[in-house]
Amino acid sequence: MSVTGSIRRPRPVAAAALVAALACAALGCAQPPARAPVQEPAPYRSLRIADGDFDREPRTVSAEDALRDLDDARYAFEQAYAGLDGRARAPSPAAIARVEGALRGRAAWRPDDLARLLRDLFAAPDGHLAFGHGGRAPLRLTAVPPRSPSLLARTGAAELTSLSRLSSSANANDAPLSRLSSSAEHALAEHALLSSATRWLDPSRRLGHRPPVELTRRRDGVPVLAIRTFDTAAAAALSALPALAGELRRAPAFVVDLRGNTGGNYSFAERFALALTDAPLRRLDEREVLSVTAAEGRANSVRRRLARGDVPAEALPRFHEQLATLERLAGALRLGPHTAAPRVDLTTRGAVIPGRAAGPLRGRAVFLVDGGCASACEMLLALVRQIPGVLVAGQNTRGGMSVGEIAFFQLPRSGVALWLGTRAFRDPLGDFVEARGFEPDVRLDGLDPVGDAAALALRGSPGGPARRAASSSCARR
Repeated sequence: MSVTGSIRRPRPVAAAALVAALACAALGCAQPPARAPVQEPAPYRSLRIADGDFDREPRTVSAEDALRDLDDARYAFEQAYAGLDGRARAPSPAAIARVEGALRGRAAWRPDDLARLLRDLFAAPDGHLAFGHGGRAPLRLTAVPPRSPSLLARTGAAELTSLSRLSSSANANDAPLSRLSSSAEHALAEHALLSSATRWLDPSRRLGHRPPVELTRRRDGVPVLAIRTFDTAAAAALSALPALAGELRRAPAFVVDLRGNTGGNYSFAERFALALTDAPLRRLDEREVLSVTAAEGRANSVRRRLARGDVPAEALPRFHEQLATLERLAGALRLGPHTAAPRVDLTTRGAVIPGRAAGPLRGRAVFLVDGGCASACEMLLALVRQIPGVLVAGQNTRGGMSVGEIAFFQLPRSGVALWLGTRAFRDPLGDFVEARGFEPDVRLDGLDPVGDAAALALRGSPGGPARRAASSSCARR
């Protein structure tokens, strides 16, 4: 999901059943015998952002207030962050203690410095995890390490982490929090800009005057469908994708151009994939965090979009409906002013569902991707790679699919912002690696990737020449 906000609705049956069980436990009614006993109510603090405070100007804070913001950040991670399977969702007590010591070593903390310190502390190979702030000079720092093996070889793993050097630099007010080599510092900064700059803008600004969905036909007869976003704000255009899939199926070869598609609402991607084939497809495994904090954070994301005014009028009802759903969920899990139902991770095994097309895909489909394809865009690839006749070409995708459903938090004292995912996903085929992405079946490095993708589709189409090694601008993986 894109960081600008996937607002996929929680599965009503599962979420409602869990909320009902927790509410029943709080009210003292009998539980069904098969249901596991519910834990005791947990301490609760609200991280709901007040109306009018979104993207407010950040401020320099005292060490004491920085420590309080650190504790709120830790609470947000423990209560809302899905995290990657097999990894702790929050830093160890020892790591937090080291950062607390660093915070006490300065009289005051600028928001930029505090955001970088939190980024270093909570860093994980998660393409959606980010830290920063709003205001006149907004900052966004992604937590994912650089994915280039050559960079890792040049800098070494130790240089990519600053925690071990925090205490030594904390005594000087203006000392940098991390002491990377110049090449590593430059690469990290470049990586953060490349991977987050487009997501900082809302989808309508990112797309400019280009439509979110566009079908064209090349001179060689190959249709090219460009899908530039899956954002719910573009629902009117995205709802036409199943019909466009039917049109593509009539062609012996076609290209789906996903370059630069940073994601959005996964349901649009799934409907498109199912409309391409009658073959069974397995959905992604999911693990969703159900807690007051997760619901509040996701509601913050939706409210922020609405407050910024970047939601088209035709999409407003969907956003308001989703906001109402999330706030009802938060209310059901909130047991009192300072207590709430404990966090529960709801795991759903990906179901095998039949495709909705009239028959198998008979033509050659080439899905063209690059490092801008992320989140719901990568989820589409996880589905279509199961379809016979589909080839993925281009460059590695960005690697931001494993954790989605973004919650947005703003630390109350400094205004430092956190973006973290509340739902984890797993690729059915097991080929996806977070921060590396999907590797294409055919790598395209030429100046005309759409033309190369079309040629690739024609070579593998029924009646076309047998597909051989790609041209000089293509290389088989």
